Amino acid sequence: MARSFSATCGPDGLLQHLADLRSAVPSPSGGVVFVSGQLAQRASGVAELVRGAWRGVPACVVPAAGVLSERGEIEGDTGASGVLWSGGQVTPFALPERAEEPSRLLRETLARTVGQRSATAILFVRPGAFAPERLEALALSAPNACLFGAGTASGSAIGVTSQGELIEGPATGLAITGFAPPLVDASPAARLLSGFHRIDEASGGVVLRAGGRPALDLLSTATATLGEPPSAQQLILAALADPPLDPPAAPGADRGDAEAEAPDSVRYVLRPVRGIDPSRRGLLLGDEARPGARLAFAVRDAAAGRSGLEGIARQVSRSALGSAPRFALYLTCAGRGQGLYGTPDVEARILRQRFADLPIAGMHSSFEIAPWARGQARLALYTGVLALFRAPS
Repeated sequence: MARSFSATCGPDGLLQHLADLRSAVPSPSGGVVFVSGQLAQRASGVAELVRGAWRGVPACVVPAAGVLSERGEIEGDTGASGVLWSGGQVTPFALPERAEEPSRLLRETLARTVGQRSATAILFVRPGAFAPERLEALALSAPNACLFGAGTASGSAIGVTSQGELIEGPATGLAITGFAPPLVDASPAARLLSGFHRIDEASGGVVLRAGGRPALDLLSTATATLGEPPSAQQLILAALADPPLDPPAAPGADRGDAEAEAPDSVRYVLRPVRGIDPSRRGLLLGDEARPGARLAFAVRDAAAGRSGLEGIARQVSRSALGSAPRFALYLTCAGRGQGLYGTPDVEARILRQRFADLPIAGMHSSFEIAPWARGQARLALYTGVLALFRAPS
């Protein structure tokens, strides 16, 4: 059983919503509360309220840029959303605040909390806590975990243990065992402008050549149809995908534009184009843009955001046939929402149309941690991550 809420409220109103959920859910095992505006700035105070209202229930309080539920989205205001559920064993965890090697400590924390068990790990990371490529190593510590999450709006998320201890750090989260792993999918709000090209040469985060051509020339070709210059709404992004499974081309082979890999069914993450190197015709994309990986270009796009969310909601719903949906979490980039669509509640309406009154809670995040392979995740931008928790019917 599960119940959700969302409201524009201050501490007193939030306390009442927390109490109402606690009365509605018998024997709760865990919960998440997302807070925005002034409540996000006072997350420690919110954690105290959660500790008192949900006494003995492990939970996580997450500062967000905005919050949402199946009822709608709250942006640019003080508000809260949350979900409380029964079923499974929930264990909050957090990294030490001054960890010298945060990625290593995160792996060790997950290994202690989850280990080899089938589990779910929901991770909320403070912006700048660690480099995105560090997520790739987490599969070594929890190979059977379903890992997803998001970046907080500013400060740290705060875990509330069943003993009432408040824990926080640059990465805080919930480990869930004894509960079917959720169905998780993700979709970026971006329209691809090109096919994917193997990165041939990169140095210090600068991609020099891809698909046999200078990287800057590929970008110019991809954006030629957008006008000069592209508008502010047409944010140009790099799309990075893993190396293909087929053997690489022979050294010195020039694949050319005609042999760019088609974008259909290629899973990718978005990254900003941080700068250009005119003298070498290169693009600064960061250390994830390694030789062998695949590169395309994309533009942030409202229509793609809508259709992408509709698609993953439809797929998750189909995959849940034969089970009983309990609740869902939806983590979406703060760069989507009303600023992208020009009208409020677009994504909440899509979820409500697909899942009706299923309890949903979520946030507008600074970045997203999207599922990749089993036990693996990638840091994503302008992406919506949907996780449907269910029980066998």
